[in-house]
Amino acid sequence: MTYNREEIRENYKDLFENSLDLIYVSDLNGNFLDVNDLTLLALGYEREEIKHIKFLDLLEKDEIKIAYDALKEIIKTGKQSKRKEYKLRVKNGNFIFVETYAMALKRNGKIYAILGIGRNITDRKKAENRLIDSKEMFSTLYKEGPIATYTWKKFNDDFVLIEFNNAAEKITHGNVVGVLGHKALEMYKDRPDILDDLNKCFDEKTNITREMKYKFYFTEEEKYLLVNYGYVKPELVIVQTVDITEKVIAEEKLRQSEIKYRNMINNLDVGFYQVCLDGTLLTHNPAYNKILGFEPSESLVNSNVTNLWQYPELRNEYLQQILRDGYVRGYLCHALKKSGDKIVLELNSHLTRDMKGTPIRIDGTFIDITEKFTLERELKESEEKYRFFYENTPSSIVILNSRGKIIECNPATEMMFGYSRDYLIGKYFQKISVIHPNYLTNIIDLFQRFIKGEKIHRIDLQMYKKDRSLIWVSLQASLIQMQNEYYVQALFNEITKRKQAELLINEEVKKLKDLDQIRKNLISRVSHELKTPLATVCGGAELFSHLYNAELNDEQIELINLIEKGGKRLKFLVDNLIDISRIEYNKFKLSKKQNDLSELIRESTSEMLHFAKERNLSLNIELVDEISLYIDRIRIEQVIMNLLSNAIKNTPPLGKIKIKVEETGNWAQITISDTGVGLTRDEMDILFTRFGKIERYGDGLEYINIQGSGLGLFISKEIIDLHNGNIRVESEGRGKGSSFIVKLPMN
Repeated sequence: MTYNREEIRENYKDLFENSLDLIYVSDLNGNFLDVNDLTLLALGYEREEIKHIKFLDLLEKDEIKIAYDALKEIIKTGKQSKRKEYKLRVKNGNFIFVETYAMALKRNGKIYAILGIGRNITDRKKAENRLIDSKEMFSTLYKEGPIATYTWKKFNDDFVLIEFNNAAEKITHGNVVGVLGHKALEMYKDRPDILDDLNKCFDEKTNITREMKYKFYFTEEEKYLLVNYGYVKPELVIVQTVDITEKVIAEEKLRQSEIKYRNMINNLDVGFYQVCLDGTLLTHNPAYNKILGFEPSESLVNSNVTNLWQYPELRNEYLQQILRDGYVRGYLCHALKKSGDKIVLELNSHLTRDMKGTPIRIDGTFIDITEKFTLERELKESEEKYRFFYENTPSSIVILNSRGKIIECNPATEMMFGYSRDYLIGKYFQKISVIHPNYLTNIIDLFQRFIKGEKIHRIDLQMYKKDRSLIWVSLQASLIQMQNEYYVQALFNEITKRKQAELLINEEVKKLKDLDQIRKNLISRVSHELKTPLATVCGGAELFSHLYNAELNDEQIELINLIEKGGKRLKFLVDNLIDISRIEYNKFKLSKKQNDLSELIRESTSEMLHFAKERNLSLNIELVDEISLYIDRIRIEQVIMNLLSNAIKNTPPLGKIKIKVEETGNWAQITISDTGVGLTRDEMDILFTRFGKIERYGDGLEYINIQGSGLGLFISKEIIDLHNGNIRVESEGRGKGSSFIVKLPMN
């Protein structure tokens, strides 16, 4: 059964013309039969090339069988395939990732082709790869995080300590190093609760958080810890501990001296409160009123504190946290004063329970940290932006002191040059064999001048990687001040591909210039070579018609007229090509004299009246009596004839065309307007370009004469520009006509 492209294109017209997906049709052997423009663009092939390619040809070896099996399944069942992801090799050798599915096309119940619909997911795949790269960042956060963290690995029926972070080393005064690799059964033989928590976390794959009293057996130091056991992946449990000794001791003392504490709270400078879980205020001190803008004697008991939160919904999160942990410390609350002014409070609260352990209220204090919060937020945002940029920028950043010693570098430096950060820190850049000898002396000189305050522009140079391969880099530098000392911040960007591309571009530009010159020469030579035989054809047809008209029958006369008409059209095209050649060789010259513009337009329009009458159009002319301009009469007449001809071709029968000439200041303005098909914004953008021909088809547009080369308006614009005038077009859109306005200087 044969494939009918027109049939498929008609049935799936919207899909092929408007879909943002990759649309393709293949035969039952996988050969491409038809694709949409988006597929051609994605694969980099021309339409004629794609017909000789199979979908399987673009796949990696490990994916060919998958695609082949999917094709067989569609042919066997006739059902739509499942979505699959493929890695496709495009024409230039690069790869794109496509998510696609296919369906069978049937005629008379038989499958004759496969319609595929795909989506280019290359950007998504790249994002997934960047996510993988973020694992290294997580490792850094683990190591440098402020919370003491230990990693245990399950071996048979026991756990072994395999890793810890800097905070853990600090809290144990470095003694944790000595127990690295020890087993939990050995370390916690007298703490079955810890062993139970480890096993429960691992077996149930859940998180466990609890407070405990713990004595470090290597220091005999006793602390209260908030411990979180987290199951992260097979065989691993991460344990995080926070020292809450101070909190626990403080709470114990608070319970023992509650009466004394109550007497003290009224003299506190911080706000104190006791509040029910639903937000009902039970008690508060005078500082509470002062911070929130109430009168000192005003009682707020039984009011709901939620009304003082800028974002009341966040109190539920605060409540959940304190119910989970039993306390909050340093909690930021965006609050409202009585006046409605916005402030930021720092809350320190704990959960109070009854004898049965049931939560009954929240006790806490707060201080106004609005000013501090604003300053810290601005500082933190600034630091975070710089740190994020420093760590994640693809550019290599190297910081050197005034003697050229490297004191810091970012991860991109390691990746770009292949040297580790530990190797580079402390080295003098002059002594590391990274700068090509051709540039080293110049770079050292520039460094010394830069340190002295001289501004240095960006420079390109060649540098060696650790494997001694050469790369091109772009170097920019700036002076930064840290702790009253100045340092040089050097920014390197690899531009090897750009340099290679520049070379290729230069070669291609030369080729394009050569091709353009060939094109210019061809247009010039062909147009001049055609002019002489065309004159013979046109003259011969005219002479033959004049001498033998009486002896010719109607059919012969019509044939001679067709020859004469075709010759004139070809002569007009050749004349335009000659003008284009003259423009490109800057040989398009004007012969200016004083001429009456009104008279010129009268003569030009008289020659076009019979064409207007043939199309049943009305032609209205409004001229001033006389308007003398210093112009090239023949060229301006060419412009008028071209604009008027276009108006006639694009105006439907019974339409109107108007020519108006007027003086506006120091300009003579010619306006040729019509009630024709009109122009879209896109069409107006290309109207005055070389070969900017607009072809419009469809219902209601049968009257349009689409003949023409697309050169007339381009040449017209050149003529008007050479007269130091301007030409433009105005149209409100399709079906609303258009107006061409030409302005020529009076002097």
